[in-house]
Amino acid sequence: MLIIIQLTASGFIVILLDDMLQKGYGLGSGISLFIAVNISENIVWRSLSPITIKSEYGTEFEGSIIALIHLLLTKPNKGSALYQAFYRHSSPNLSNLLATIFMFFLVIYLQGFKVEIKLVHKKYRGIASTFPIKLFYTSNISVIFQSALVSNLYFFSQILFKKFKASWWVGYIGNWQ
Repeated sequence: MLIIIQLTASGFIVILLDDMLQKGYGLGSGISLFIAVNISENIVWRSLSPITIKSEYGTEFEGSIIALIHLLLTKPNKGSALYQAFYRHSSPNLSNLLATIFMFFLVIYLQGFKVEIKLVHKKYRGIASTFPIKLFYTSNISVIFQSALVSNLYFFSQILFKKFKASWWVGYIGNWQ
């Protein structure tokens, strides 16, 4: 009961903060800001997390940058340490971080592209203007859509794996224990 009250209270606070931001007491939509803050927190935490975990290589740090530093300081073979930091499977790795940074800058670059559509009025010939349309749409709706799509894919792959374990096609979608 207490958990339901806490979830309801936190949802109510988020709605109130969103309402305040939309009335002009802040920048942009509150929900968009909360989604951006949550994603930014995940990126920073998965890069700099000091929590240790057990893996097939022994005890290592969860954060990818901290793990890189730790591996370079403790392993005698620096090539093996770099390979492990870039391609480890048990935790976030540097390949994931670099791909995230690359996609971030690619989206920022593509957001600047606009298509100029020429508008001409039938009554007043000779008067023309252009109307810019963004070529690349980015918003919080795409993040919400991607989250829903991935969670549905996980859900259906678990159901299919329970029913049809022997099928190679189902194994391609996902293997579950």
